[in-house]
Amino acid sequence: MPTHKADESTELDALNSIASRMNGFLYRCRNDDQYTMLVISGRCRELTGYGQDELRQNRAVSYASLIHPEDSAAVDEAISQAVVAGGNWDVDYRIHHRDGSVRWVNENGGPVLDQEGKLQYLEGVVTDIRRRKEVESGRHEQIAAVSRLSNSIITESNQILIVLKALRMLSLNASIEAARAGEHGRGFAVVAKEVNRLADQTGLFAGNISNLMAELEQELKRRI
Repeated sequence: MPTHKADESTELDALNSIASRMNGFLYRCRNDDQYTMLVISGRCRELTGYGQDELRQNRAVSYASLIHPEDSAAVDEAISQAVVAGGNWDVDYRIHHRDGSVRWVNENGGPVLDQEGKLQYLEGVVTDIRRRKEVESGRHEQIAAVSRLSNSIITESNQILIVLKALRMLSLNASIEAARAGEHGRGFAVVAKEVNRLADQTGLFAGNISNLMAELEQELKRRI
């Protein structure tokens, strides 16, 4: 019997040691509106600003009160759906740190059922994902910057098309005037024809650029 207790103590010490190395904490809590913590292990102070004893049994603050108000409904819904389905939840959300800052976390957990299939507890892992969110935010900013640039290029291309339309009109008018001038306007007619050809060619290039940038814009929107 003493050996069995010693083995359990060793396993518990090992679990606590492992949890202390993770970028977050392990927990078991009640399925109530405060997510009352019963068991908590790991680096909860670093992540929340509150120690294990402060979070356990809501002694200083409840975990639910730390969840950002804009995210609490999504967290509740993810957990509720997983409990009904008998599966796990995986949800990203923000919490308020004790120092007033906001931290992004990921929670992965599942329901604990008794032998009759009745819900007893919720348990899982909460980890700090600030670095991941910073990378995602930076990528979104880069995509947004490219999107703004593509919009500028499309706008400029459209302006080129407007100018080319005016050039075609001038070329047409010049051709008419050259025809009226007869032999004396022949050289002018050649120039007008060349201007019209160049306008058509440039218009084709500008149109292609505009279409390509529009495709890029759609691809960027799809990836955001």
